Amino acid sequence: MTDRCPTCNIPLAVAEDEPPWCSHCEWNLDTLAPIEGATWFWRSIRTRDHRAGFRSDRLLASGAARGRPWVYALLVALSVALVAVPVTAFLAGLWLLIAGPVALGLLLLLVAYAVRPRLGRVKKVLKGHYRVDADRAPALYGLIDRVATAVDAPRPDIVAIQPAWWNAGTTVAGLRQRRILMLGIPLLASLDRGEFVALLGHELGHFANRDSRRFLLTLPARVTFGHIARALRPSRVSGAERDLLGLQLIVFELWRLISGLLSWLSFAVHAAIQAAGSREDRHAEQRADLLAVKAAGRASTLGLFDAMAAFPLFHGAISGVARKGYAMAEWRARIAQNRARNDEGRTAVLRQLTIRTEASLFASHPSTGRRHQYVSTLPNSYATVTVTDTEWTTIVREVAPYAETLRNDLAEQYEM
Repeated sequence: MTDRCPTCNIPLAVAEDEPPWCSHCEWNLDTLAPIEGATWFWRSIRTRDHRAGFRSDRLLASGAARGRPWVYALLVALSVALVAVPVTAFLAGLWLLIAGPVALGLLLLLVAYAVRPRLGRVKKVLKGHYRVDADRAPALYGLIDRVATAVDAPRPDIVAIQPAWWNAGTTVAGLRQRRILMLGIPLLASLDRGEFVALLGHELGHFANRDSRRFLLTLPARVTFGHIARALRPSRVSGAERDLLGLQLIVFELWRLISGLLSWLSFAVHAAIQAAGSREDRHAEQRADLLAVKAAGRASTLGLFDAMAAFPLFHGAISGVARKGYAMAEWRARIAQNRARNDEGRTAVLRQLTIRTEASLFASHPSTGRRHQYVSTLPNSYATVTVTDTEWTTIVREVAPYAETLRNDLAEQYEM
C-alpha cells in the first residue's frame, strides 16, 4: 500500500497495528484491522456493521442526520405490547389456578415471570460501586448542584464511584426510578477541572433531556427478545453424549434443532431492535454534548474528548506502584505529564483513530472523534460553571480515598 493518499497526495496517518488512513479526506479510515483466525462469516458481519456505523456517525457529526421519532414510537408501542403479554399471562394463570387446569395456569405464571418487565434494582446497579454521600464530599456535591442548575437538570439521587472504571454514566433504577450518577476514578484522574465540568454537564444533560425515561419506555422491546433467545439457547451437549437412545434421542435432538432455530430468530429480532435503538441513543448523546458545552464551554468539552481518545496511553499511569496515600495525586501528575508530551498532531491521530475503532450500529455513543468534529463546528462559547483552585483541590481530596482502593487492588496484583 502507498504511503500517500491517492486522493489528496499527502502522507498517510499511521498507528501501530492499524491500516493507514488519510487525515484530511478520511480515505481508508473505514477499514478495520483484520482479526487473525476469524471466520469468513464473522469478518463479513463485522465489516458490514462497522461501515454502516461509520457512515451513521459521519452523518451525525455533519449535523445532517435527523432523529426518527417513528422508531421511538414503534419501540414504545412494541414495549407496551410486550408488557401486556406477562400481565395477561399472569391474570390468566391466576384464573386457571382457581378454575383449572392447574398445570396450564402454572405454565402461564412461569411465562409471565420469564418475560416480566425489569426496572432494574439500585442494589444491582451499585454493585462494585461506592456510594458517596453529600456530607463526605460537599465540594463534589456543590459542583454537581451548580452544573445541574446550569443545564436545567434534576439532581441525582445517588452519586457513586467505581474505582476501576474508565468511564462515567447515569441511569435510573428501582420502582421509585432513582437517578444515579456514576463516576470512575481513572477517568477523574485523567481530566482537568474544566473537562470534569464538561463531563458532569454531559451526564446530567441526560437527566435534563429525560433520556433515562425514554430508555425505560423502550426497555421491554430492547431486552425481551434477548432474554427469549438466551432462554431457548439449545444445549451444547448432544443426546448421544448424554447416552440417550431411541425415541428419547430423536425427541431431544429435534428439540435442540427447534429451540436453536427459535433462539436465532429471537436474537435476530433483538439485534435489529438494538441497532434501531442505538441510533436514537447516539442522537441523545449528541444532545447531551450540547449541554456539556453550555456548562463548560466549547474548549473544555473538546479537551474532554481529547482525553477520552488518549485513554489507551494513560493505562500504564494507573498502577499499584504509587505511594500509599498519594495514589490520586501521583496518577494525576503522571497523566498530566503524558498529555503534555502529546503534541496536537499525535492527539489528532489518536482522536481520529477512534472514528474507526468505535464505529458500530450497535454502539450507544457516536465515536469520540465524531463527537469532537461536531462540537468543533459549534460557535465558540465560554463556561457558565467555573471551578476555583481551592474547590478543585478539595474535590480531588474528597475522591482520593476511592483511588486508594484501586491502588491496593493493583498493588496486590503486582505482587502476585
